[in-house]
Amino acid sequence: MREKRVSKQSSLPTVADVAQLAGVGAITVSRVVNGSGYVSHEKRRRVKAAIKSLGYRPNQAARVLKGHRARMIGLIVPDLSDPFFGMCAAAVEEFAFERGYMTLIVASQRSEEVEKNEVDMMIGQNIAGLLIVPSLPNNRLKKLSSSGIPIVALDRPLQGLIGDEVVVDNLGGAQTAVEHLLWHDHKKIACIGYDKNFYSISQRILGYTIALKMAELKPDIYDEASTSEAVSKIIRSWMQAKDRPSAVFSLNNVTTLRVLQSIKEEGVKIPDSIAVVGFDDFSLAPLLSPPLTAIRQPAHVLGSQAARLLFERIENSEDDPRRTGIRMVLPVEFIIRTSCGCGTVSNKRRSSTCTNCDPTCHKQS
Repeated sequence: MREKRVSKQSSLPTVADVAQLAGVGAITVSRVVNGSGYVSHEKRRRVKAAIKSLGYRPNQAARVLKGHRARMIGLIVPDLSDPFFGMCAAAVEEFAFERGYMTLIVASQRSEEVEKNEVDMMIGQNIAGLLIVPSLPNNRLKKLSSSGIPIVALDRPLQGLIGDEVVVDNLGGAQTAVEHLLWHDHKKIACIGYDKNFYSISQRILGYTIALKMAELKPDIYDEASTSEAVSKIIRSWMQAKDRPSAVFSLNNVTTLRVLQSIKEEGVKIPDSIAVVGFDDFSLAPLLSPPLTAIRQPAHVLGSQAARLLFERIENSEDDPRRTGIRMVLPVEFIIRTSCGCGTVSNKRRSSTCTNCDPTCHKQS
């Protein structure tokens, strides 16, 4: 006899469907979905297999109405067009997806007011936790934290809040890059970028300044070059000056691309007339002419580690919220190519080859 039951292809799978396929009760499915209550390893495995087979998705709206946190985390970054933050976001989303969570990603556009509105929106969505690249001190974040929602900062520390944070060695990376330019006998090294009030950039400026002071040289800082027009104006002024910089250290990859474009427009050759080293490596850097020497941040690791800390907080919500937050500092990598002058026949400051350069030259990408 033909099976009488006909599946409704147009209907979405329910908790009851998952329970029937897994051979468990609806309460067991609910416990697995919500991450609450004890469920044996075998039953949990069967429920997850059924969820995957049926393509079941929890009704987030119903969860929120019942007072549960949504299986969703929030992520606020300054700018999604910046490849660095894009890579961080991809790592966070991947980590969350593997744990059955969605990620609500928004960009603050480096605006404190926009960030406040986005935090309010996150509160309204009843998110389970928040990852944020913070702009400035934010009372909304304090409100979010006081409500018991865990917050983890990445790239920049939280100001006025005790929480977990994952950053990179901005100061050490910048100092290494500038010391390499000093090894090439550059006596006037300019530093250019923007966002000087934020932790990561201020630490890079500090690393640059320390390296020059140790060499008894005067810093030459341009820290308000936030647009392509501003960068172009600065580069033109350098080209017209008698004592123009012989090298430039760029504070992030957005500025680096603007610097390279402006130098090209001026018809100046890199590194013959001016050497360039940037903080932030990116996928096209090895394909530039010349290939860019840069500090590489572990963007994917930064995002995944921040997400890991957040989920540890979510899964251990009964921990004492007053305890000291975890601060993780990730190392950076110095990727030497040829925009700094290494490996070029025309490198007059050392020799016609890379033989007498800084030993780190031989760690090329």
